[in-house]
Amino acid sequence: MGVDVGGTLAGLDALGRRVDESVRQIVADAAHIFQAKAMQLAPVGVTGNSTNSPGDLKRSMDVEGPFGGDGTYVARMGPTVTTANPGRGGHVFNFGRQREFGGEIRPALSPYLVFTKFGTIYRRQSVYQEGSHYLGRARVEAEPDVMVMVDERLTIAVKGG
Repeated sequence: MGVDVGGTLAGLDALGRRVDESVRQIVADAAHIFQAKAMQLAPVGVTGNSTNSPGDLKRSMDVEGPFGGDGTYVARMGPTVTTANPGRGGHVFNFGRQREFGGEIRPALSPYLVFTKFGTIYRRQSVYQEGSHYLGRARVEAEPDVMVMVDERLTIAVKGG
């Protein structure tokens, strides 16, 4: 019995193309699954309690990618919102990172932070904000859905669907 080497190689090439395309789509879809969960868990805030409008963080969740090729792909997902009112000199505060991890907020260009909260003006040398860890929780909560999707997509690609 003869072996069809050319047919085998063509079949392996087709398998490689299907798996490559499947991996690219898996990365794109995983980023969007994570985005949806992060948007669900992002803190929204209350009007008058922030310089940013309630929901700015949630609305700023963007997906970029996938980038790459040859079976190696990457996508980025995360908040892009910064402070609504940059300080003197255009200083912009990474609002999404602060809401995720929390920490002390200190003024960059003056000795005091000056902010309005529910109509009252405050002047402080620093404030501490608790982290909400919305992105970390989103990753944990989205992972089971991503794993099911990966299994389904790769099974289809290998079977030739």
